[in-house]
Amino acid sequence: MGNKEVRPFGMRDKIGYGLGDFGCNMSFAFINNYLMVFYVTCMGIKAKHFAIIILLAKIFDAINDPIIGGICDASKPGKDGKFKPWIKWASLPLLVSSILMFIYAPNAPYALKIAMCLGLYCVWSVAYTSVNVPYGSMQSVITTQSDERSSLSTWRSVGAMLAQIPVMVLLPKLVYDSKTSNPRGNVFIYIVGVMGLIGFVSFILLRKLTTERVEPTVNNVQKFNYFKTLASFFKNKPMMGVTISSVAYLALMMTVTNSMQYVFMCYFKNTKIIPIATVIAGLPIGLGIVITKPLLKKFTKKQLCTYPFAISAVAAGIATFVRFDNPYVWIAFIGVSMFGTCFYLTLMWALVADCIDYQEEKTGRREEGSIYATYSLFRKIAQGVGASIIALSLDLTGYSEKLDALSQAEGVPEKIYTMTGALPLIGALICLFSMHFLYNIKDKKSEE
Repeated sequence: MGNKEVRPFGMRDKIGYGLGDFGCNMSFAFINNYLMVFYVTCMGIKAKHFAIIILLAKIFDAINDPIIGGICDASKPGKDGKFKPWIKWASLPLLVSSILMFIYAPNAPYALKIAMCLGLYCVWSVAYTSVNVPYGSMQSVITTQSDERSSLSTWRSVGAMLAQIPVMVLLPKLVYDSKTSNPRGNVFIYIVGVMGLIGFVSFILLRKLTTERVEPTVNNVQKFNYFKTLASFFKNKPMMGVTISSVAYLALMMTVTNSMQYVFMCYFKNTKIIPIATVIAGLPIGLGIVITKPLLKKFTKKQLCTYPFAISAVAAGIATFVRFDNPYVWIAFIGVSMFGTCFYLTLMWALVADCIDYQEEKTGRREEGSIYATYSLFRKIAQGVGASIIALSLDLTGYSEKLDALSQAEGVPEKIYTMTGALPLIGALICLFSMHFLYNIKDKKSEE
């Protein structure tokens, strides 16, 4: 930055940036997949109460994003850049709060359990936001080149996928009792501790390997006005397309990763194949990471991030309305449905960076922190809504947290089966239409 000679963009930046999302998901992926299982099934909180807790917690979580994003935009860069200091100082609180959230106390008073779940989640969310918003904002200051941003987005997806592997493959074997198919509450804290330490090291490597090259805007002349930024955000049509599709994906399509556990506990009555199910659901995304780059020579980002959602909708519809007794056939359709999301997930962050540039062209203001934080705000709300939808839907099926997986009332497993497919079906349709009608940035093929 300034007159200082800056190292050219290269593989070091890609690996470092990928490690950032790897570190974030070492905490987020476990909490996203197992928080409800821990507090509902292990701690004994009623599903309908958890739905309220997680929605309130996510709203609080979402409010943090624009606040921290605005402070980032208003802050002056240090010797390590504008965003790296945030990641440095927030990564330790993120580790500690992740561990505290999984203190196993099934005999504690019910009100204390509620307070633990809500209070500790809120503490964790502040720490996570203080890492994640600066990390996401970094992409637009590492490089301004479209193809380099696409590669950063791809490597970010690689990092997220690699973090998901232990969640998909190893953790179900550690979490669930092989005889009863019930989760073991006392092991959660040890698992999240190990994963948190790995994430902490990843953040150190992120700061060492990446370089912020774009001279950041310091708000000496441009005063921070979040309401003005928010108004521009809603007028940013492509940003609306990306935001609505992300909300639909997180609130509806991603529910399958949580509800799938109850399908195998109650409907298929076999938690041993959860690792297989999660791997098959995740493999298409890994395939997307591999084939996205060559496909960008033939298709635009919009085409790859829009029309495969039709595949997702068809496959999820079959998994919803056709009753399969063979779990592997059902898993296959879920995998195909997730494949339809793979290009979107790989290129999503490049789309956001392009939308940030689009807004600067329209408004003349550079506000990557605030815009990314606003986008993140809606993602956080969507995650809360999604978790609440699962918990409320689970309660509506008649599921009882007082009974083990094999003793649920008649008809409950079938209702859980239907719920698990229906939510992603609705989400895929919303993603398809929002990206088709709203995302209007004319993106040339990489080859051109």
